[in-house]
Amino acid sequence: MVRSFAFFLSFVALSGFYGCKKKNQPPANSASIMFVNACAGATPGIDAKIDNVNVSGAANLPFTGNSGYKFVKASTPITIGYFITNLGTPITNKTVTPTKDLYYSSFSGGLVTAPTSVFVADDLSAPATSSAKIRFVNLSVDIMNVTATAQNTVIDSQVTAMEVSSFIQVPAGNYELKAGDPSNINTVVTTGATSLAAGRIYTLMLTGTIAGTGVSALKLTLITNK
Repeated sequence: MVRSFAFFLSFVALSGFYGCKKKNQPPANSASIMFVNACAGATPGIDAKIDNVNVSGAANLPFTGNSGYKFVKASTPITIGYFITNLGTPITNKTVTPTKDLYYSSFSGGLVTAPTSVFVADDLSAPATSSAKIRFVNLSVDIMNVTATAQNTVIDSQVTAMEVSSFIQVPAGNYELKAGDPSNINTVVTTGATSLAAGRIYTLMLTGTIAGTGVSALKLTLITNK
């Protein structure tokens, strides 16, 4: 009985660590990770886990949805796993070692039949006055060399599958965001008119596949990092 109670307390403490703490009160020796469901066809949603423990606020993430940043242990290896909600079917897992006080994004990408994962550090330093920051991540499994643009500004080019660009600065304002392989007009997709606010930091992500339909079709989604 004593052993069971001690295990329960340990589980509660661990679950709390992976949950969302009060703002401006990060746990000691912690980093922050945003969990993103960019895996086309993973329905109804996916659950993020660390070392097989549920991440509070990162359960049943809808397609192209994200958890916001969650505190995790730093300076030690952790395994990030994604699982189909209600079924527990594993999609991907990746072992990483976050650095104390840094921010990261963890993407579950590709297709549910061909899943992939991307883990990348996030530069959340503030953009210049009246500017926003934006980067591009190609989460499609197709063989493409993608160029991403914000109106006439190139965010990055020659971006292959599972690659992430650096952040660039653009003046705040309304943009048409596009991405696609210039050699194949059928791959070009757009967000339409989109507002990039001053002081904000964004990630533009490409999901799906050329041959896909519905949620598996090529799609651009803009998420806000900060």
